Amino acid sequence: SFYTKAKVFFTMSSKRLTFSIPTNAGDGDDELKILLHQATMEDSNQGENETNTGFVMWPSAVMLSHHLSRNPHILRGDGTPEGDIMELGAGCGLVGLTAAALLQNENPDNDDKVIFTDYNPAVLQNLKTNILLNEFNVEHEVFGLDWFDQQPDGDEAESVQKKENTWVDMEGKSHGQCRLILGADLLACSNDADLVACTIDSTLMEGGNAFILGASADARFGVSEFPDSCRSLGLEVTVDENILEARENAGGSDSSYQQLMNELELSGHNQRASTFGSDFTMFTITKPITSSC
Repeated sequence: SFYTKAKVFFTMSSKRLTFSIPTNAGDGDDELKILLHQATMEDSNQGENETNTGFVMWPSAVMLSHHLSRNPHILRGDGTPEGDIMELGAGCGLVGLTAAALLQNENPDNDDKVIFTDYNPAVLQNLKTNILLNEFNVEHEVFGLDWFDQQPDGDEAESVQKKENTWVDMEGKSHGQCRLILGADLLACSNDADLVACTIDSTLMEGGNAFILGASADARFGVSEFPDSCRSLGLEVTVDENILEARENAGGSDSSYQQLMNELELSGHNQRASTFGSDFTMFTITKPITSSC
């Protein structure tokens, strides 16, 4: 595949970013460019408040986008049911935009939708702007999704939702589950392990997969507890730690990631980069197909 040796890098200008992926392994002549605008707000401590995290670019989003460009089979869903793709806690939407761009570049007739979800209304509006900026062939969608709304509470409405294989947006509307869930840096607080696990269980169809990438357990609460939270719901989980170290040992290069870290520091976001932790953790989650009997 021409994505196998893909590299990524950013050019940053004010709140506008350009994300570039060479589409010819070894050549680098043709690049897939993703335009991205960061939402603005009157808050000098962007990202520190739990409702403000979608206003900034996080290192995990870059790393997961890089991973997708190197592993396009994840997006194609080889061997999984047909359906759409969702980005949880999309923020600026880099991961979902990367997924949409890679799918369209590989097959312009592909009609798989990417569903971008987040909580803050300003972030949701910015996601719509970023979709329009990239002029996709497919009408990708944006919905408000509150993780607390996906938690089982034992009432009749929740039982119906579970039976019908749907999830509920912030307006109370039900939507069909997706074949692939993507998420970057979702785990930060102690209760996030259960919240994210239940949300994945609610939004992911049987036979589908989720790829969640974030900081290491020494830098974020909830990371260590997340696998058990998923398994308690019947989800299958594998954990890959020390992503950067593994690539270095394999002779790989993550210079594009290091370049981003340098640019984040130069742009005044050095606190976000320096406190992220020494490495990344990747969770690969599968929802088993249960018997219909």
